[in-house]
Amino acid sequence: MNDNPSNFRPQGSDNGSQQYLDASIRTASPAKMRLMLLERSVEVARMLSATWRSGEAQGANEQSLQLMELISELLSGIAGGSNDAENKLCLQVADLYVFLLQHLVLAEQNSDFGAIDEMRIVLEAETETWRSVVAQEISAKAGGSTGAAAPMSSGSSPAVSGGLNFSA
Repeated sequence: MNDNPSNFRPQGSDNGSQQYLDASIRTASPAKMRLMLLERSVEVARMLSATWRSGEAQGANEQSLQLMELISELLSGIAGGSNDAENKLCLQVADLYVFLLQHLVLAEQNSDFGAIDEMRIVLEAETETWRSVVAQEISAKAGGSTGAAAPMSSGSSPAVSGGLNFSA
């Protein structure tokens, strides 16, 4: 995954928060990085919808391009799994991100804020899934297991979590 901190940085953030964010990105696990990408995608989708709703900047703009870049980054983080079931899941998740990219391109043509709101809802659901994965990861590191979130493989370690490759 691209660890370019500018993808995550809210506009107008101060230097102290930039340093904190940069450090957070550099030290984040792959699952946490994915969660950060998703959270930023939701935020950008919300801003884009509001911009188009207000009539400020219609069509493709900085926010729509940033959203496209974030979703493309999420898509690029999907790798094949170690078995057929994981590979199938990888393809389904990849298809979801391709669909979101196509939906964004169509929405740009008419500044369709409703389509962006639909995308945001999908991204929010994906964000909640990854919050659970990260919570389980943190719990496992702390030595206690909550038993929630990512599926377990037939071995004792977590599966490639939905067929997504966590190795950086």
